[in-house]
Amino acid sequence: KNVQNTLLKNLLDACGSGIAFFVCGYAFAYGGTDGIILPKDFNQPHENTFIGTENFFLIDHENYAFWMYQFAFAATSTTIVAGSLAERSQMIAYFIYSTLLSGFVFP
Repeated sequence: KNVQNTLLKNLLDACGSGIAFFVCGYAFAYGGTDGIILPKDFNQPHENTFIGTENFFLIDHENYAFWMYQFAFAATSTTIVAGSLAERSQMIAYFIYSTLLSGFVFP
């Protein structure tokens, strides 16, 4: 039972983080430009606003490799606290926590 619970929480980390980071996390982190046009390769210096206002659901975004790279960090941020929450919280509370952490707190 304990192994199954931990495996399910790890799966929820990946799924919940992926959905939350896709919907709004990436947009909050990289979706604002203050009127400055961002380069396509992200290697040029640029300025971001405090919180993003575009690229929700990755609309008009072409660099999916950069999104996947940043998603790995967002998913990792949820798994760091997973060890301390093992068998101490309900499954739905853990899913809400991981979704909020990767969608709103991490960016």
